[in-house]
Amino acid sequence: MSGDLRTTAASVVSWFLLNIAIGNLNGWILKHHGFSYPVVLTAVHMLCCWLLSAVCLVTILPPADPRPTPVGTVAKVRTLALAFCASVALGNIALRYIYVSFAQMVSAASPFFTMLLMGAMVGKRYSLAQYSAIVPMCGGVMMCTVGELNFHMLGFTAVVASTLLRGVKSILQGRLLTAPEERLDAMLLLYHMSRESLLPLGLYSSLVEYQAYYDPQLSGPGAPRLWGLVLLSGLVSFFLNLANFLVTKHTSAVMLQVLGNRWTQVVLSILVSLLIFGNRVSASSAVGCAVTLAGVAAYNFCK
Repeated sequence: MSGDLRTTAASVVSWFLLNIAIGNLNGWILKHHGFSYPVVLTAVHMLCCWLLSAVCLVTILPPADPRPTPVGTVAKVRTLALAFCASVALGNIALRYIYVSFAQMVSAASPFFTMLLMGAMVGKRYSLAQYSAIVPMCGGVMMCTVGELNFHMLGFTAVVASTLLRGVKSILQGRLLTAPEERLDAMLLLYHMSRESLLPLGLYSSLVEYQAYYDPQLSGPGAPRLWGLVLLSGLVSFFLNLANFLVTKHTSAVMLQVLGNRWTQVVLSILVSLLIFGNRVSASSAVGCAVTLAGVAAYNFCK
């Protein structure tokens, strides 16, 4: 196995496992502990990413190009950061109303959104077979939403919006990582993106989730354990975002979304959610999930 192939495989496997871990860890924090501040949680994630990436850049992983990042590139990173903040915040908000299993089912439509966005944003075209493979993906998602026992309109809307914005983020980060004029590696991009994310997340959480400043749950006897879980989630978020950038760099924006819906990740995420939260999945949702996964397999075959 060549070095590039080993790097790609390692980044995909790491991203795959970290994605499962962060989804269920956030679900546990928001539901089991009643931590009703998903945007604050996202802000902690970005703070951890910024601090840890800064430490890495000045110690073990200095940037390949020591020159300052161009102003134009920083402006593009700011757009990426806004899409990322909205996507993650909406995903966390969705977990307040729906289970992780249902969120994973709906997110299976992300390759469809990303393909459409690739065509609109960069003029990318795909084969008829690839477009046809998307049909069962979306059809299966519709079956999931019709029969899901945990269906909630606000949660469903939030996870769909999060999925769409995740496609935008994948496209933007792919261009920043691969365009020769940008001069950004994965760690440097994570540093800039997390830094640019702190202000919008801080403003939003101050306006909408200001109750966190005087919530007795966050300063009471059980607060150390809760904050320990939140910081653990931030640590996982750092490695997940880094792996996410590496997967995008070594594959593509659409393939990142397709890989995120491979049957192993979806099935494992659903099983872990079932074991932790004890939620039920309806028969039509199970069939819809199977149809969606068949579409993913067909896309991979066409690819």
